[in-house]
Amino acid sequence: MLRALLAYLGTQDLDTDALARASGLNREVLAHPERTVDASHYERLMQAGIVALHNPLLGLEFGMAAQPDRWGTLGFLLRHCATLGEVLSYQARFAHLVNAVGEGRFVEHEHHVALEWHSAGSQMPALVEEAFGAWVRFARWASGREESPTLVEFSHRAQGDPALYEAFFDCPVVFCAPACRLCFDPALLDVALRTPDAQLAAHLSDRVEARARAAGDRDVHIRLKAWLMQTIGNTTPELGRAAQALGLGERVLQQRLQTGGTTFRRCVDEARHELALRHLRDSRLSIGDVSHRLGYSEQSVFQRAFRRWQGQTPLAWRRQH
Repeated sequence: MLRALLAYLGTQDLDTDALARASGLNREVLAHPERTVDASHYERLMQAGIVALHNPLLGLEFGMAAQPDRWGTLGFLLRHCATLGEVLSYQARFAHLVNAVGEGRFVEHEHHVALEWHSAGSQMPALVEEAFGAWVRFARWASGREESPTLVEFSHRAQGDPALYEAFFDCPVVFCAPACRLCFDPALLDVALRTPDAQLAAHLSDRVEARARAAGDRDVHIRLKAWLMQTIGNTTPELGRAAQALGLGERVLQQRLQTGGTTFRRCVDEARHELALRHLRDSRLSIGDVSHRLGYSEQSVFQRAFRRWQGQTPLAWRRQH
């Protein structure tokens, strides 16, 4: 998604290298096909583009230009689904793999169905508008039909001329609504796509499912590390306490870590190593203070662990850094 947005900004005659740097990104990170980047960078890049272009409708326009390859493997899966209903099902399950700034939830009501936007953090208008624009654009592209929602609702104010929204969505658009959602006729769920391929879709679904499992394992590892960094030194980092803090069973946590190629004990060791280097850079702390903050009962135990990590004593490392 970051690469796609940068490419789009490049078509607007902007210096994309400068925009990437301003958003805390570098080309090395962006070049890696499977690298994930914190969602805050995407929001910063979108905001930088809005400022540079003096265009608060950048998000909507970027969404209106969406093509399936923007979403990588997931995009190829969606284009080979049989119906729009199947697309929505996959989108709801796997959208977090390509964009973690928010998610669309598929909700069925008595007389209509809706895609509702949900975000754990602030709802940047451009990001919601991009998502809605991209969903509608993809549905039209994949079906070969100029289908439209029956109603679009945004919880924010119009970022530009409301007529521009209605011209694209081809339906009433309401602002300052209680929620953000696209409403449409349930019959659209059965609309056939132009390039269905059940065998290829099944293959791609397996690949995306594997990525989702791997992403879940990485997420558990990241959450565990954050918990350990806060816990070490205050209380003993035990598996049971960690599992409870992460909302998992002990066996499930162990299995997730094993799938990711690590163990709870190794995670504790890695967290202590990182904390040791951080604390040793603080000249106000003695070696004993650092040992205590890492939860070691004796300084000699910390000394042995540090030699294993760095091949030298904590004092020698500190003198070099």
